Parts: sequence; C-alpha cells; structure tokens
Amino acid sequence: MKKLFFIFILISSISFSQTAILDTNTILIGDQIELNISVELNLNEEYNWPEFTDSVYKKVEIISQSDLKEDTTENSKIISQQILLTCFDSGSYYLPPIVFNKNKKTEGLLLNVNTIAINDSSAMMDITDTKIGTKDDYTAEEIEEKERNFWKRIAWIIGILMLLFLIYYLIKKYKKGESVITKRKIIVPPHITALNKLQNLQKKKLWQKGELKEYYSELSLILREYTENRFNFQALELPTSDITKNLKQIDSNILSKLEFVLLKADNIKYAKGLSLEEENKESMKKSKEFIQLTKIEKDESSK
Repeated sequence: MKKLFFIFILISSISFSQTAILDTNTILIGDQIELNISVELNLNEEYNWPEFTDSVYKKVEIISQSDLKEDTTENSKIISQQILLTCFDSGSYYLPPIVFNKNKKTEGLLLNVNTIAINDSSAMMDITDTKIGTKDDYTAEEIEEKERNFWKRIAWIIGILMLLFLIYYLIKKYKKGESVITKRKIIVPPHITALNKLQNLQKKKLWQKGELKEYYSELSLILREYTENRFNFQALELPTSDITKNLKQIDSNILSKLEFVLLKADNIKYAKGLSLEEENKESMKKSKEFIQLTKIEKDESSK
C-alpha cells in the first residue's frame, strides 16, 4: 500500500511541476487571451525553453510576451512566462505540449475561436471594399453623378471669382471717380478775383498814407493780371501801348478806362509824377468799371 502511495505522489509531482494554462479555452474572433507557462526544475537540471516568433501554433498569433521569470528555492527553481495571444479565424486549435526535457513537458491545450453571432435585428456592417477613386470602382450612374458634381463646383468657383472681380471693379471705379471729383480745380472767374483784390487794395488806404507809388503799382498789377486771364495774352510783360493794341476789339470808351489807369500808374512809377485825391479815386472807379464791362458773362462761359 505504501508503494502505491509513493508512485501516486511521484506521478503527481511529475505531472504538475510544469504547466501551460489559458485564461479560457473559448474566445471570439479578435479577442485576446493569456497563456501562462511555468516549469519547476532542479537547480542543476538542464532544460530547453520554447522560442516563439509571431505565433504559437498556425493562426494563433502572439501579441506580446513577457521576459522569463525565475524564482529559486533551496532545492529547485521555477521558470515562468506570460504570452498574450489572439486569433482572427474561427475554429478549434490544438496547442501541442511544450517539451522542456525528456522528463518534463506540458499537456496540450484546445482553443475554440467563435465568430460574432448576428441575429436578424442586428445592424449589418458594410464590409464592401473601400472605393479608391478609379472608374472600375464606380457604376456608370455614380460616375455621371460625380462629373455633374465636379462641374457644379467649377461653376460655383467661376461665379464667385466673377462676383469678386465685379466688386473690385466697382470699388476701383468709385474711388477713381471720387479722386477726380476731389482733385478737380475750382476755377474762379477772372473778374471775381480782380474785384476782390481791388476791394482789399481799397481797404489798405495806401494813397491816403502817402504810399502813392505802392497804390498804383498794385492797381496796375491787378488790371494786368485780369486782362491776361480774361483775354489770354501776356499782359504782365507788355507795355501799356501794346496792351491797348491787343484789345482793339473792345469798345474804345471801355478801353479808355483801362488806358487811363495804366498810363497814370506808369507816370507815378517811372516818372515820379503826382496824383490828386480825386484822380486816385477815379483810377479805382475806372478799374472796377473796366472789369465789370468786360467780364465773362454766364452765357459766354458755358459755350
């Protein structure tokens, strides 16, 4: 009886000192499962540890594997490793025993891999191949629809570009017109300018202060500027006689008013002549009359 008990203990020791255990023996496609391998050896006992590459058996693939772990006691050592597995094909797979030496090996394992159950109420997944854009991937109707959409996009782009161009054109045209209006010079009629200058000269009261020469110099300059701008010839650079020659088309009575003032101014400026108070007033009066009688009328300026 004692011999039988010893044999049982020996067999048990040999059988359970090395193991290969799965978390479970049934998984779904793509699920992960852990394979735990361990063996107990004598301290000097030789062994061969299995080297796995990318799978442990056929389609049962290795995701990752830990380093070997060794725990030592006084009389033995335990070596272990964890391997993470998966499988993407349904079926039953037999994992053969792992042999460490002639005395120690694990038992074989059976792994069942099941597909995902789909009932009538489940949403079906579209597993058709992804279309990469070649004509072979589309039907004639789909190709026609794509072409229509393409030309619609082109039409929209052209329309937007034309609208932007039109907006740009209108803004530019508006700014150009605005600048023309801003830069347009306001033309003041010569008679207005001349009469204003005569008014200012009168306010200075030069001849009343004894500044007779200055008075007639400014009076002559105002009339010459007016004549030049009104009749379009260089009156500022001409002597009085040449100015009257250029104005023969004017009535002699009107022209005599201009001639009176200019000759009086020449006499005061160059001959140091004298002038009475009444003559000074008369010169201002005749200057204004000449300008008023020869100014550009509205009807004439609009032609």
